[in-house]
Amino acid sequence: MAYVKIKPIHSNVEKALEYITNPDKTSNSTLVSSYGCSISPKVAKLEFELVNKKAIKKRKDSVIARHLIQSFSPEDNITPELANKIGQELATEVLKNEYQYVVATHMDKGHIHNHIIFNTTSITENKKYRSNKYTYKNIQKISDRLCIENSLNVIPKSIEERKGKSYKEYMETKKGSSWKEILKTDIENTINKCSTFNEFIEEMKKLDYSIKQGKYISFKHLNQEKFTRGKTLGEKYSEESIRYRISNPNKIELNKIIEMNDKNKSKGQGFKKYAAKKNIEELSKMTKIMSENNINSISDFNNLYTETLLKLNQSNETIDAINKKMEDISSDINLILTWKKTKDISDEYLKLDENEKDKFKLEHQDALNSHILCQKKLKEKYSKTKIPKLSTLKYELSQLENTLKEEMIENYSLKQDYITFSKLKDNINHILGIKSESEIENKRLIDRYKNINIDI
Repeated sequence: MAYVKIKPIHSNVEKALEYITNPDKTSNSTLVSSYGCSISPKVAKLEFELVNKKAIKKRKDSVIARHLIQSFSPEDNITPELANKIGQELATEVLKNEYQYVVATHMDKGHIHNHIIFNTTSITENKKYRSNKYTYKNIQKISDRLCIENSLNVIPKSIEERKGKSYKEYMETKKGSSWKEILKTDIENTINKCSTFNEFIEEMKKLDYSIKQGKYISFKHLNQEKFTRGKTLGEKYSEESIRYRISNPNKIELNKIIEMNDKNKSKGQGFKKYAAKKNIEELSKMTKIMSENNINSISDFNNLYTETLLKLNQSNETIDAINKKMEDISSDINLILTWKKTKDISDEYLKLDENEKDKFKLEHQDALNSHILCQKKLKEKYSKTKIPKLSTLKYELSQLENTLKEEMIENYSLKQDYITFSKLKDNINHILGIKSESEIENKRLIDRYKNINIDI
């Protein structure tokens, strides 16, 4: 049996490729293969970039690659060679020889697992790979079939139950001992008893957690080897969400008023009583929200709703701009580091006699190509100015990270206000008998199709 997990790569694909092709994890690289690109992380990264530049549709903060993990059960006693073969077959079937990929089989975690990193831009049509719940379901289905074909077990659990979970995590959840579930419980309990974010950090430390506060807050229990980002547990465990929940312990969760349409009327008296009770609760919440926000008229509400929406859009644009600037600086840092790392080899090559250069170039081709490419990109970007120092770029990046964190906290708060006001708007419209924009659009479509004459 094999469990599949897939995650996006937004930047630094070379680092991800270096991790999966690590010789110590892949039997001296004998369990690494590729399609449409080199197995060398540096070269593969450049080959990915060449294809990405030709993408038909350019998107902000687009995913440049995806990382697929296929984990096998120790109960199957699968060999590394067979696992690698299944990984290659999975990549071929899923990507249909339209996307570059690298497959690597690891044996260092107590269970054999495949890592597949693939470019999200097609080498045939230059289109982006679409990742959603349907493509995920298809990947799991193909993985299950390949396991059956190779006499491996498949547990018939629903996709939703195992989606995005590794084999180890899935089995621990079944036993009730998932470390992620324990972490979520500890975070919830700590939030409920703290009045400040600093107090939350100190209380989590008392529970034997180490905490990192970089771009994303991460937790690691003393019994764990690696840190876990809060946001991977769910949006409500991100730093901005934790801060918001601590600052707003009495946040009112507004729900949509239950409409007594024909379908709900047919559910009987019991449901009618339940709906009446719930609607009274929602009306009480609405009154409290309007009182807290000084909403005394429809005009007051519309002004507040519009103002919140404008602030949220402006905040989203600010975050996009900061992320773009951070990506640019990170790219420059990587270019300078790679250039410095390969400079000695380049200098040595230039000092050689012509008859020695060919052999040296063959042995150090990846490093020489990387050096030339980095130098070209830096000269193009800083053609009119001096290339900045690494220390300057790192300081700028650090300052931007702090600015981004502050903006993310404000953005999350605005988002929660917008969600609340949107629900309030729907409920007010329902009470006043005003149809929502989606209902009006649906009616318009139905009326349009009613007027279409079909000749057979």
